[in-house]
Amino acid sequence: MIIFKEPKDVTFEQILDYKEEFVLNNEIIQGAANMTALSIPEWVKFVENTKYKETVTPGFVTAHTFFALDNDKIVGIINARHELNDYLLNFGGHIGYSVRKSERRKGYGKKMLNYTSKFLFSLGLEKILITCDKNNIASKRTIESCGGILGNEVVEKSRTTLRYWIYKK
Repeated sequence: MIIFKEPKDVTFEQILDYKEEFVLNNEIIQGAANMTALSIPEWVKFVENTKYKETVTPGFVTAHTFFALDNDKIVGIINARHELNDYLLNFGGHIGYSVRKSERRKGYGKKMLNYTSKFLFSLGLEKILITCDKNNIASKRTIESCGGILGNEVVEKSRTTLRYWIYKK
């Protein structure tokens, strides 16, 4: 059964194990809110500070970060942004997430996106923007299966970003 925990509520070893799988596969951890630039203890403090306007790092928006765990193993990470800045409005959206390679195609992404959408709606948002690269078919299908409605595409150089909206029911 999948459960969701904040980074402060999981162990250093669990986070390191998750992070190392991305490094070994030469992948970027989407939705990790600066994880690769900081040590794990620094990162946990960073995401804790990001939850509040008084302590959020300048240039970042307030957000909550959650890990999705199955049998005490971190299978994914989600960054739920409370608001949008100009960059997030065009490219990042309210939600960023990743599922570790060894756990993909098992339905975790859909569960993570549904959980995070409900969380953001509980904060008062009426609609949520979520984006993905046009070539990321798995993410596109996950977003659409969670009620995402394609708003438009943003083309920048060689990258096309799909912008989806999920509306509160």
